[in-house]
Amino acid sequence: MSATSDYAYSELVQGLEESTLNASPAEAHGLLCGLLCAGTPEAEVLWGSELFAQGEKGPRPVDLPPQLRTLAALARTEIEGEDLALTLVLPEEDSPLRERAEGLYDWARGFILGLGLAGLKAEELSDQAREILGDLMEITRMDLEGLEGSVDGNEEESALMELQEFLWVAARLLHEETGRARG
Repeated sequence: MSATSDYAYSELVQGLEESTLNASPAEAHGLLCGLLCAGTPEAEVLWGSELFAQGEKGPRPVDLPPQLRTLAALARTEIEGEDLALTLVLPEEDSPLRERAEGLYDWARGFILGLGLAGLKAEELSDQAREILGDLMEITRMDLEGLEGSVDGNEEESALMELQEFLWVAARLLHEETGRARG
């Protein structure tokens, strides 16, 4: 697991400039990963439609900017790989703590949205998977305002790394779980 992608976060921001969803790169990537982890057929089409819908209903092919096409191909390759070597798209490691925490928050929010769009039903999941969904929801309730100054910097950094690892594990578990449900 890592927290970088083949593109700099700022390049992905540029690719999302025309997005009607106003998603950050982290949220957009989380959304795609949620769709892919839930086994959504043509996840990239639904993803592009959500990001650039412009008021139209239902999935429709969208001409994604090149950096987003590359990101989508990379995400699919990683998620469908045997070890789910998922690279979370988050602000660079030298970004301020709050910005990185917002990235984790955005990624979790996007991931939950992707699972919802895929039609994932919590009642069809194991107890462990339902618990993970609950934990993901808790992340989206994180108090970003009170983050800085609440504990010393080392503790905040450690907590951020644990949260990042949890997101990776959550994606892996939910992918495995929905894969079993699909057959």
